[in-house]
Amino acid sequence: MPRRPLTGIRVMDLTVERGELCGRLLSDLGADVIRVEPPGGSPSRSMPPAAGDLSLFFAFRNAGKLGVALDLDAESDRRRLDDLLVCSDVVIDSAEPGSRAVPGLDVKSLADRHPHLVCASITAYGLTGPYAGRDVPNAVLEATGGMAFKAGLPEREPLLPPGLIADDTASMTGAFAILCALWQKRQSGAGQVIDVSVNEAVAQITDWSLSNWTRSADAGMAPPELRAGPGPVYTIIPCLDGYVRLVIIAERHWRAMREWLGEPDYLQDPELDTFLGRMYIADAVLNPLYAEHFADMTMEEVARECQRRGIVCTPILKPSDVLSNEHFAARGTFDLMPVGGDGDDQRVMKMASGFFEIDGERVGPTGPAPDIGQHTEDVFASLGDPRPAPSGPTEPSPPLVGLRVIDFGHGGVGVETGRMFAEYGADVIKVESRTYPDFMRVVLGGEMSPSFASSSRSKRSFGVNAKTDRGRELLLELVGRGDVVIENNSTGVMDSMGLGFAAMRGANPGIVMMSSQLMGSRGPWASWSGYGPNTQVTGGMTHLWSYEGSDRPAGSQSIFPDHFAGRTGAVVALAALLGRERNGDGGCHAEVCQVEQVVQVMADLLALESLRPGAVVPRGNHSDRGTPWGLYRCRGDDEWAAICVRSDDEWHRLVEVMGSPEWASASELSDLAGRRDAESRVDDGVASWTAGLTKEEVANACIGGGVPAGPMLTAAGQVGDPHYQARGYLVERFQPPIGNMTFEGAAFASTAMVGPDIRPAPALGEHTRDVAGELGLSTGEIDELIAAGVIETEQQGG
Repeated sequence: MPRRPLTGIRVMDLTVERGELCGRLLSDLGADVIRVEPPGGSPSRSMPPAAGDLSLFFAFRNAGKLGVALDLDAESDRRRLDDLLVCSDVVIDSAEPGSRAVPGLDVKSLADRHPHLVCASITAYGLTGPYAGRDVPNAVLEATGGMAFKAGLPEREPLLPPGLIADDTASMTGAFAILCALWQKRQSGAGQVIDVSVNEAVAQITDWSLSNWTRSADAGMAPPELRAGPGPVYTIIPCLDGYVRLVIIAERHWRAMREWLGEPDYLQDPELDTFLGRMYIADAVLNPLYAEHFADMTMEEVARECQRRGIVCTPILKPSDVLSNEHFAARGTFDLMPVGGDGDDQRVMKMASGFFEIDGERVGPTGPAPDIGQHTEDVFASLGDPRPAPSGPTEPSPPLVGLRVIDFGHGGVGVETGRMFAEYGADVIKVESRTYPDFMRVVLGGEMSPSFASSSRSKRSFGVNAKTDRGRELLLELVGRGDVVIENNSTGVMDSMGLGFAAMRGANPGIVMMSSQLMGSRGPWASWSGYGPNTQVTGGMTHLWSYEGSDRPAGSQSIFPDHFAGRTGAVVALAALLGRERNGDGGCHAEVCQVEQVVQVMADLLALESLRPGAVVPRGNHSDRGTPWGLYRCRGDDEWAAICVRSDDEWHRLVEVMGSPEWASASELSDLAGRRDAESRVDDGVASWTAGLTKEEVANACIGGGVPAGPMLTAAGQVGDPHYQARGYLVERFQPPIGNMTFEGAAFASTAMVGPDIRPAPALGEHTRDVAGELGLSTGEIDELIAAGVIETEQQGG
């Protein structure tokens, strides 16, 4: 049986649609999560995608929970809810401010009645600010959160991503916030109110757009923020049976590819050893050359040979490919789940099996989603003892103070896990050296970049050469005084340096190690290397993130799932620490397979494909949720607004907002089926209205009329947006040595936690002397180790 570190924690789940994954994550990790819904069932039981009467959305996000039916409009059942809350640790809600028909059920009221309770609210824009209370779906938040503008071709409309990235990211962020609160609660028993904003949660994972744009703007050279398909870095190349993503950034990648091409004379110019030199001839020379070279090979053959040669390349899999892939089969990425009746009427679907692994075992759901009220009697019969009252009032504080984290991360995954700990009070020590720097630190040629600063803010830097015996000894001594180790190196690298989990546990039996590899640490493709966009293609997302009816993937410059996987790592590491402290679990090795994070956020779509082969195809911006649905061009240069109509009532409201044009009054458009049959006509009609207005005018008119909408924002738009400003999301700092920039702020606020501690990222080796001194080294010993090249300080190398 897998270790489940949250065993003994009880969670009440009141969410509807938004935030339902949050409780599922806590359940996977061992919490008793009780799904409360009306006797007639939650509205989310009808959410698409669906197979017949089965909502795959609901089945995935509620697996493993216990089902309790309560009519919260009735006073008697509200008293029964309070009986549950008295004996619970956490409650999660997703009701927008002011939307509850009955008073006393909002998180603030629940916290007042139950001061021991961690009360988490997950809403579209948070509980405060000018947009608070806007009832908008995931797609609108991907527009206002800065995710939508990154995908698509410049001559066509931007593309919303498949799945529910915004809402699911907020659920992951909410789980981290809840775990921070539970860690904090160990001291006083006091609960708190947590306010998670989906908008800010997704804005945090948009690939450092804010930090890079504001740094450039401060330098007087703000770049245009335009989509460009896959862009010049994460290229898409055709082959015999599909496409591959080929990423040639480093000189070693280029030289390996040039050798495979036969070392032609015209590619020997030293300027082509640089990425910029190759970029100038990519479209005209290199990409057609690669396509010709790959023409007789399948996408998996191309990817395997590239990986064998040390070239970053992965196949662009379709949903059917993902479901039959040998690597996912070997890893147990999918569970087989029965659907329907008995005997011949029963079918089996493939459902993604879980976000985490602990000590080599999958930590996924303990069972299917519950039937309505399935466990009501059992839950009330075994309430247990009331939770203790808080010992006294507490002042807001950083929740993770006292924890020490050793961060071997690089790129965008491990460093984001470290960032989450650092912002909330942990002492995070980044391990690096000039012989093996974090490539994001040096990507612009110096030793600092805006992307690096964003993900390594608030940390300390320990410059140490881990490939020396003494350097390795120092690192194990540091581990002996630590709580968490983070690493996302290629599979086997830590073991090869004598710093694998066995060595870590030998230095500290209580250590929690969080590892995250591209394809995971086991399986036929475990040795493959790459970047976030390489998992995006292998997990099936890139194929679906494209225009309807188009064969060639449109491409996106998003590096999802890097930042998302970083938050997954923070959740499982902090949960493991809670298990260590509450249950005496001891240390463990937690793993987050990056490609499986892509699979997880599309789990319901992949489950549908397993039941109805060929059903899941690129839809552009169209959605089974409603029509019209998508991004519509507005007045100005490449300005767009998201409009999402979920019901016939919202459609009639939109018609009124648009001034009741004749085309929209056609009787066949009055219901969803009719509008879906006429999607192109409806899209054209809506676009003819939006074209004469600014995106803000469109959004304000729609919201005022009760229609979900929002402007598509880039980083520049976020800087000027009143809601981001009011929520304190835009954090301006001077980052040595590059200058002023704006850091991404908090995705959640809390009544018991201070806001995130956001300080500039360290120079390489800036804290080496301090950390070495804490390990007991004298000044003379430190100087000797610097002279020997074992440790490094910021003065070395500029």
